Amino acid sequence: MDTFGIMQTSFRHEKKYVRELARAGTASGFTVVRFQPHGHLRSTILGLKYDSSRDRWRRTTFPIPALIYDRCFHNAPSKQTLTFIKELKKQSNTTFLGYGLPGKWAVYNKLKTDTILALHLPATFQLSTHTGIRVIHNILEEKSEVLLKPLNGSQGNGLVYITMHDHGFHSQINHKGDILHHNYDTTRSFHNFIENLISQKDYIAQEMLNLRDNHNNPFDRRVVMKKQGDSWKELGRATRVGMPHSFVSNLHSGGVIKFSDDLDLSKDVLVRSEEQISQLSLRTAKLLELHFPPKFELGLDFGIDQTGHVWLLEANSKPGHTIIQDKHELHFLPFQYCRYLQSQKKGVNK
Repeated sequence: MDTFGIMQTSFRHEKKYVRELARAGTASGFTVVRFQPHGHLRSTILGLKYDSSRDRWRRTTFPIPALIYDRCFHNAPSKQTLTFIKELKKQSNTTFLGYGLPGKWAVYNKLKTDTILALHLPATFQLSTHTGIRVIHNILEEKSEVLLKPLNGSQGNGLVYITMHDHGFHSQINHKGDILHHNYDTTRSFHNFIENLISQKDYIAQEMLNLRDNHNNPFDRRVVMKKQGDSWKELGRATRVGMPHSFVSNLHSGGVIKFSDDLDLSKDVLVRSEEQISQLSLRTAKLLELHFPPKFELGLDFGIDQTGHVWLLEANSKPGHTIIQDKHELHFLPFQYCRYLQSQKKGVNK
């Protein structure tokens, strides 16, 4: 019986999803285990093994799994963690279902090489400690607002929305779901803020788009794509709607999910955008898999502005699954994909 290993930074993450995976995996003929990328990689790993007879996890040691599903969400991974994962990927008898994406800047630069996708990408700029302030000022002089994104952030954490007005500058920082407001009355104090921000973490600057519904709530369309054999399949699509006072729609920041029959958008805008989102989702998935190590799943975020233009905002290689309504297919698909990889006698090893 093949062993399917779920790699997590914390066993507290995705408890319900992981349990349903374990049940589906057992039904599909797999032994399902969980482990964390901690310590030194050895021939055996201490982790949790699913006991189907009791529907519970049992702490034990087991050999390195033959198949690995990476669901790690790193904030600031330690050198030891990165070494563990790097060594794990070198194992000749281990297959990862898919690999993560590089930082947002690398992804953006690859996406904009496609002439069609380039029309749907917000203007984006790399920030460095030497040029960051000048780049941000140039955008603010033209647009009066700008969005800063951590190069490797997720779940909306660390996003910074900056506006410039007659009396100075104002920033809104999304910190673990809370929006923190700060005013800067002088240019010097604003520069100190930016210098401190980009010295601690790598950021990109992006034009701030008017992506709000008819009630002035920020929103985006999230699409979840998964591999089915050698093809990409859309498993779910929904709208994430944020609070009126917020600039983000992420669920971790208080956003809520609305499905197709409950959207506060004009019918004409919705009809025009939905088919375009379908086409762009497939095109994006194929391009990312072509230029980066193979993927099993993707979460794609799209914005729709007041004119109906569709914007590709983000690509995430480890999407959440809240928007997926067919949970049965969701839980069995990883194991079907494992069988496909085995039947092709190829993995995604690098």
